Amino acid sequence: MLVMKQITHNMDATGDFQNNIDELDNLAPSRYENIFRMFMKDSKYYFNILRRVNINLNDAASETYTVTKVRFETPWTTISYRAYGTTDLWWLIYLANKESFNNPVDLVPGGTTLKIIKHLYLRSVIDEIESELKPIV
Repeated sequence: MLVMKQITHNMDATGDFQNNIDELDNLAPSRYENIFRMFMKDSKYYFNILRRVNINLNDAASETYTVTKVRFETPWTTISYRAYGTTDLWWLIYLANKESFNNPVDLVPGGTTLKIIKHLYLRSVIDEIESELKPIV
């Protein structure tokens, strides 16, 4: 299992996911926002950002990811585009390498080595995250 769910606060039980709210646009499965429930306050929707998902590649088989070195200071979205052809999966790369970074807004320094989940395993990782996020009934 590549994904480990960690909930930091009990507030994540409130609200619903954006794709389940009829008046809001559906998000692509690759979007980071899919891990957060939304709640309404004062007639506006807000993401409940207290949910955390961690990806642990330390125990994963080495064939599930590649290792690459960033040559120059680079945004996560650029790394995502180069690896996957979309900027949407920046968060997946960040989470897979989170132990080396404090803030996903910061640029990735040149010389940094990153683990990138291979295309072959992307769908199963995203499916696993979605499964972990479903409420237990």
